[in-house]
Formats: sequence, C-alpha cells, structure tokens
Amino acid sequence: MQGTRAIRWRRLIIELIPLTVIVLSIVIDQWSKYLFANMYMQNNGNTEVIKDFFYLTYTINTGAAFSFLAGKSWSQLFFKILTCFALVAFVFFYVYAYKNKYNWLKYALALVIGGTIGNFIDRLLMNGVIDFLSFIFWGNPFAVFNFADSCLTVGVIMLIIHFLFLDEGAVFRKKDGKEELSN
Repeated sequence: MQGTRAIRWRRLIIELIPLTVIVLSIVIDQWSKYLFANMYMQNNGNTEVIKDFFYLTYTINTGAAFSFLAGKSWSQLFFKILTCFALVAFVFFYVYAYKNKYNWLKYALALVIGGTIGNFIDRLLMNGVIDFLSFIFWGNPFAVFNFADSCLTVGVIMLIIHFLFLDEGAVFRKKDGKEELSN
C-alpha cells in the first residue's frame, strides 16, 4: 500500500512538471517585462549591460517575429485570433503527447504554450508585445526579443528534434543501432 502511494505521488509530480514549466515561463516573462518597464522609465529605454554586445532596449512590437506585419491596422486583431487558434491546437497536441507518454514533446509544448500565453497577455493589455533583450553579434544588431520569445524558440527546436529523431515515425530514427531514413 505504501509503495503504491509513493508511485502515485511520483507520477503526479512528473505530470505536474510540464504544467509548472508553463506557469513559470508565463510568470518569469511577465515579471521580467514589469521589471524592465520600471527600469525603462528611469533609463530612457536603453541600458548597456555588456559594451558592444548586450543591451536592454525597450520596444513594443506590434507585429510578429522580427516585426512582421508591424504597424498594420488589422494586425493586432489578426494576431489575437491566430494566437487563440494556436493555443487550442497546442493544448490538443499536449493531450496527444500526454496520452502517448511523449515526455520530450510535453516539455516542448509546455515551453511553446507558456511563451505563447506570455506574449498573448501583452497583446491583450498593450496591443503589442514588450521586447527588451537586445544583442549585437559581430557589429550587427539582432532582433529585440523577450523571455517568452526564448521559450517559444527553445520549444520549437525541441519539437523539431522530436519529429526528426524521437517520434515513432521520425525522419531520422535509429533502428537496430543503424540510422535509417523513414518514408
């Protein structure tokens, strides 16, 4: 009886970890944006952290990644509707991963869901997404982004790895010690 209870608790904890990842990614994203917005008010929107490499730069992106469709009058409504559909799809996909015991996929989707909700909150409250992390690589500025964008990026990379290498129908799946290309 005692062993069964311990197994149940362990299973419950394992199942709650991806949900915790979702909540933590949203909380960290919103908290970091709040902190930066307060710092922005003091430093006029730009703070050098590491000279010629890393800056905190306040922007509100009214578009998608790399400011795609920014400034279009209809884009915010479009992104809000698209985000709702995407979240529903991600949740159904998460249930699929849960039922098939794809742990890697559950964590990937947890990051994607958390990042999507973090940016969606901004879209609802501000009609745009607060971005503030800015890097310069070899003298070239990279797109300004936020923590939710980082969660989305890592989650999508994990999804790609899952479907290329880990899924039963993966493109590159090792079988019998040999890597094979599936059709």
